[in-house]
Amino acid sequence: MLLAGVNYDPSSAVAKSTASLLAMTAFDTTNLRLTFTAPANGIVMVRLKCQVLDQNQSPSILLGVLDGSTVVGRQRPIGALGGTAVSTTRIAQEAVFIVSGLTPGNSYTYDAAYGVQVVLSSTNIRYGGPNDTTTNNAYGGFVFEIHDTPNLLAAVNYDPSSAVSKSTASLLALTALDTTNLRLTFTAPASGAVEIRLRACVVGGTSYPQIILGVLDGATVKGRQTPMGGLATAAGATHPMTVEALFPITGLTPGNSYTFDAAYGVEIVVASTNLKYGGPNDASGNDAWGGFAFEVWEL
Repeated sequence: MLLAGVNYDPSSAVAKSTASLLAMTAFDTTNLRLTFTAPANGIVMVRLKCQVLDQNQSPSILLGVLDGSTVVGRQRPIGALGGTAVSTTRIAQEAVFIVSGLTPGNSYTYDAAYGVQVVLSSTNIRYGGPNDTTTNNAYGGFVFEIHDTPNLLAAVNYDPSSAVSKSTASLLALTALDTTNLRLTFTAPASGAVEIRLRACVVGGTSYPQIILGVLDGATVKGRQTPMGGLATAAGATHPMTVEALFPITGLTPGNSYTFDAAYGVEIVVASTNLKYGGPNDASGNDAWGGFAFEVWEL
């Protein structure tokens, strides 16, 4: 259920510069601000979608939400070039993550926000514009949504203030990422089936390793998948590629408790590359990658 949402599409186009390093900053505290009441489970799902353009490459950005000056969630968005990389090519960027620990029944006000980790001169996040036949002057709405999560069994968007690097420079069987912070315990639903979602990013080389994302129950592989992803720019050592895996797990015993660890494996290595998440909220540049999303949904 949607708790609050907007597809903000003003008739005059808006440009938010991505040509300078930037800590998480609200886009528009009038039109991209949402107020909602926290649901009974104290957990919401946030979705933000926009586009970057104006160069033949793309900056590295984070999308997230602020509660006043507090970062309550952020993520390296996923998206890829929809055509030849020229200055008029729009690159859609989408972030979807969980915010937990809210007090049920309390009112919260969130601002859509962005940060810039790797700059590219003359580039912008753009939205809005007139409805006419003039070329390249309209970009559509900025989507900002906050959803209830009644089917969510367990989740985390783990975003520590110190960045985490998991090497993808050596071959690796499926291995737990963090048995404290990326471990989820849940009760299997009546269907005995759940949907798993994992999202992070890889970075560090001029090409990208081939990895698998999945979950372990102890030493048992419960599910794994080659994640989808795409480059919003040319490959480069400071250009993260967001990757996401989404898959079902069936055959669970209804009512039983399970503990799953987020895990990864490396099938093709690239020197100096890593799976990365977390990092400080500042304007230092190339030191933050947003949260690692790990979710278990009822099916």
